[in-house]
Amino acid sequence: MMTERVCILIFFAFIRVDCVSIPFVNNVVLTAIRPTSIGITLTNSTCDQCVCLSLNNSSLLALNCYSNSTCQFFLNYPITYQLQSFNDSRLYFLQNIFPNASNPCCVSNLTYILERLQQSLNASIFRNVSNPRCLLLDGDGLVITVEQVNNGSSYFDRFDPTTLTFQQHNLLNATPSNIAYYNSKYYIGFDVNNSISVYSNDLNSSSLRYLTSITASPLNMSGVRDMIFLNDGQTMVVASASNNYLFFYSLINNTNYTMTSYISVKYERPHGLHRVNDSFFYATSYTNSSVYAYNYDEVTLNWTETLFINVTINKTMHGTHITIDDCNRRWFTIFNYGIEIYDENGINLGNWSLGAGYFDTLIIDNYIVILSNSPFSQIIRIDPQFECDNY
Repeated sequence: MMTERVCILIFFAFIRVDCVSIPFVNNVVLTAIRPTSIGITLTNSTCDQCVCLSLNNSSLLALNCYSNSTCQFFLNYPITYQLQSFNDSRLYFLQNIFPNASNPCCVSNLTYILERLQQSLNASIFRNVSNPRCLLLDGDGLVITVEQVNNGSSYFDRFDPTTLTFQQHNLLNATPSNIAYYNSKYYIGFDVNNSISVYSNDLNSSSLRYLTSITASPLNMSGVRDMIFLNDGQTMVVASASNNYLFFYSLINNTNYTMTSYISVKYERPHGLHRVNDSFFYATSYTNSSVYAYNYDEVTLNWTETLFINVTINKTMHGTHITIDDCNRRWFTIFNYGIEIYDENGINLGNWSLGAGYFDTLIIDNYIVILSNSPFSQIIRIDPQFECDNY
């Protein structure tokens, strides 16, 4: 580990030069393993500019500097994290405070977890929201979703993860289908015009600030579903459900992506996407209630598609989303059934039969689970009431 001395000129009646030493590591970034919202991202800023900004804010603990003029600040260290190799990057420890050892919230007894969650259902917090879709955390630590309604009104919602109190924000287009969050921007897919609208996270008013729209050419997206970001946002992957494609986009500048390649998938209606790392992700099949794994081959420079999970259920049940907990278990949400849970090899470990309408599952600290139920128009928060440190 090295240190860098940063000096500031302060002009009053005299000039004083203040210098501080900041430890850093080259070609490494700090990344959270689980969904987190404790960072602030700046674009179009050099590393030196970001370091200077940090000197006036004692609440900033760490800083990832990337070669593409992007900086990510950490207000707190994530509980579970990894130090990831990343060329031409630099990790600063701004306050000379270093993170504790990564501490995954892994409770190995899955049966116990599911029993506690089931027992806690009656004490859950319920919020009525019209046809909520997928669930994410944004940069402010709030749970976000979109409402898929067809009455001319269209909303984006942000929820407090503890109380589920929420704010609605108007959207410019009708019938949103899915939402993604990256680099302080919201990416919302729309079925009406088969495009993705990008909005800023400046939410001082009742509506989002529209930035741009993303489309596909020469092929068209049809039934836009999940979106994920790879390679520090340089690549965006989009599921196009109605014509069975995965589209790959490359970043041109701050929010503009252009379609560079696509994959015609071997299953029906790709829906939920989940990034594992920059060369591996999952895609769910809505029609077949299955999950496919995608691995990038550095030799052939192609993505390979492999069946990972195939659930034998009736035709009214559909595979919507997949997420991974701190024990490396895959939680597969199946519409009109509940959740099936698998290990990293695709072996079934257990299930949680919740019933009809559940669309997505978000697992936050201490195995608190937040669910969206589309046809019953509800967001549900289930707290199993235990601390991971005690198990």
